[in-house]
Amino acid sequence: MRSEPAFERLLEPGQIGTMTLKNRMVMPPMVTNFNSEEGFITDRTLAWYEARARGGVGLVITEAACVQAPIGRGWRYGLVADDDKFLPGLSRLAEAVHRQGAKLAMQLHHTGRAGRAAITGLDPVGPSPIPEPVADAPTPRELTTEEIAQIIECFARAAERASKAGFDAVEIHGAHRYLGAQFLSAASNQRQDVYGGSLENRARFLIEVVKAVKGRVGKDFPVWCRINGQEYGIVNGLTPSESRRIAQMLEAAGADAIHVSAWGWGVENHRAPVTDSPLPGPFAHLARGIKRAVRVPVLAVGALTPELGERLLREQSADFICFARGLIADPELPQKIASGRLEEIRPCIVCQTCVHRIRDGQSDLVCSVNAAAGRETEYTLKPADRAKKVLVVGAGPAGMEAARVAALRGHQVLLYEKGQQLGGQLLLADKPPLKKRLARLTQYLASQLGRLGVKVNLGQEATVELVDWIKPDAVIVAAGVKPFTPEIAGAGGSQVVQASDVLAGRAAVGDRVIVLGGELVGCETAEFLADMGKQVTVTRRGPEMAAQMLITNRLFLLHRLEQKGVALLPGVKYEQITEEGLTVITPQGERKTLEADTIVLAAGARPNADLYEALKGKGPEVCRIGDCLQPRGIRDAVHDGYRAALSL
Repeated sequence: MRSEPAFERLLEPGQIGTMTLKNRMVMPPMVTNFNSEEGFITDRTLAWYEARARGGVGLVITEAACVQAPIGRGWRYGLVADDDKFLPGLSRLAEAVHRQGAKLAMQLHHTGRAGRAAITGLDPVGPSPIPEPVADAPTPRELTTEEIAQIIECFARAAERASKAGFDAVEIHGAHRYLGAQFLSAASNQRQDVYGGSLENRARFLIEVVKAVKGRVGKDFPVWCRINGQEYGIVNGLTPSESRRIAQMLEAAGADAIHVSAWGWGVENHRAPVTDSPLPGPFAHLARGIKRAVRVPVLAVGALTPELGERLLREQSADFICFARGLIADPELPQKIASGRLEEIRPCIVCQTCVHRIRDGQSDLVCSVNAAAGRETEYTLKPADRAKKVLVVGAGPAGMEAARVAALRGHQVLLYEKGQQLGGQLLLADKPPLKKRLARLTQYLASQLGRLGVKVNLGQEATVELVDWIKPDAVIVAAGVKPFTPEIAGAGGSQVVQASDVLAGRAAVGDRVIVLGGELVGCETAEFLADMGKQVTVTRRGPEMAAQMLITNRLFLLHRLEQKGVALLPGVKYEQITEEGLTVITPQGERKTLEADTIVLAAGARPNADLYEALKGKGPEVCRIGDCLQPRGIRDAVHDGYRAALSL
């Protein structure tokens, strides 16, 4: 691969203990739920990891491998390494990753108090009988010293299995909300024995795990720990200064590196940056602090971009850069960095879909922008048996993805868009505050269409007559949606506008605004208007605002709306819209007129399927995708486009 000078530090070899890596790019642990229910490696697991190794990372770290099942399992389809029966599958994984030129480490894990009986069949255990600070969290049983010794031995035996299976290293999970982190934090560890109290005592469990593992696999087998650089929003949570001291103690115990992450609860939780996070790399300063405190290598993680990763290496703020969701979105990220093809990197939009799919411990990982993520064995892009002339109608994410994949398969693709820009609904979705990351998806897809020779026609609406003139072999209709106006008296008034027109700058808005509709579009439009200095109230028929949003995204958005003075009024019945404003029946049964200069409708949309209905059954093969099929989100649009092109 041609070296790109701008990223020379990312591309140079690195060393962790006795292990030499070809570059400083790392795939960190990410739960997939691709394994069997018993915890065995599957063909799907193998394909997932091999694709990322093929993409050019220097090191792959597996998802959390349970060292003591079932009590230590965190996910129904998580990896397990507590018995020799798992060795054949683990050996196959090592062979697959090594075949692609990468090194492989296993993350060793015990879920502790974060375990749930629905998955383990058992009540959870922990350092102290303190439940997690979330609703309905069970109170764990306090571990005895004998049980702690047994768990430490489980870590050592699992590490030995990793070595026997051909792995190059192991990482001990002492971060996030799991057992190692539970011992380290005064918030979850209030023991009165040698494993609690002082920081040295709280670190004792992890230190003993490191020593036991080293004693089992030998001093030349690399072993390191992942820890929280800080716990956010937690009373008596781990502080950066405590984490630096813990890192020093782990180094003294024999750890060959420190992997720095973070954790938190509530609106202070910066553990998993979301689409509307203001900055990349929210944990970079934590890695920098620990790098200053230890001599062993430091791995940095957390929404890092190639540019920021290179800078951290140059500043000696870290030694290795982890790309997690970036490698979900584009397994070839390292290769594209190395060859200077940055515009070809499929961007992670940090939407949290991947995180939330596996949050319940049972659903498998998916990616909004990469339909093939986790489906490498079934979604293979092979050349088409016969090249077809394919007409794609609509240049939103569904249409652009369909055009991209069809062109990759060798079809002649024409894309028609009645608007003057590529992007469709993405052109509106990136307008609310802190959503500019979404524009990167539009830019990526547009650049791919140009690179692949797709003939793009902007400002031209596709009609039946146009289709008859072009005579395509196949038509993919991705014409998006039509705004929906609810049946409320006065909804056709001059002071009533659509949210899409507000975000696009096509509608004037007064100082006092009521948003009718409290799902994602309504709440984000409200924030958009609040930042313009408007006095905004959001109303909704349902009992909860933004109920369909992913939980972390929803938490952040509702917190910001509160901070910006946006009034939220769920559970109302709409009566009428008048010149004075919106009349509603409140949940308490009170009739109330909410005064407003402008009413913004965010009450949903309907598929724009007119062309599809006109073409159906009349000539070329035709299908509809994205919002034209059913209004949904970016993930469904992209996946629809991919599948439609794959079926041609």
